[in-house]
Amino acid sequence: MQTLVALEDEIVIHLPPARVWELLTDWSAAPAWLPGIEEMHVSGPAGPGQELAYSSGGHARRYTLSTLDPGRGLTMVSGAADDDLGVEYGYLLVPDAAWTRVGLRVAVRADESLSEEGLGLAAALADAEAGQLESLRDYAEKAP
Repeated sequence: MQTLVALEDEIVIHLPPARVWELLTDWSAAPAWLPGIEEMHVSGPAGPGQELAYSSGGHARRYTLSTLDPGRGLTMVSGAADDDLGVEYGYLLVPDAAWTRVGLRVAVRADESLSEEGLGLAAALADAEAGQLESLRDYAEKAP
């Protein structure tokens, strides 16, 4: 299995980390800032293994939290660990004075036999997710 980094980005959100975390993990509000997400629902207790079911392009899909460090970061993955192709989104929150620096890493996990597909998916994700943190910042800074 190889990991292909599609995107690494960082932005400062002019809110304290606790508030950014609250908005980042308000999964029902994900459609307000996550590109292509029409709705999202959570099942299971908060923590690794929690499932995030969502709709995109009229199709039902899901992410699973693989890591959760409350207030600091999380990683959500599509597909099972033994799938030949999957995507992972990692978010990291770092206090920056009174604000929050948010990092995003999007990566594709691909079996060696799917290198071409993995590279194509990584390129598509880089384009699709390029404005994600700006969308999160815009949403967060306007949220009540």
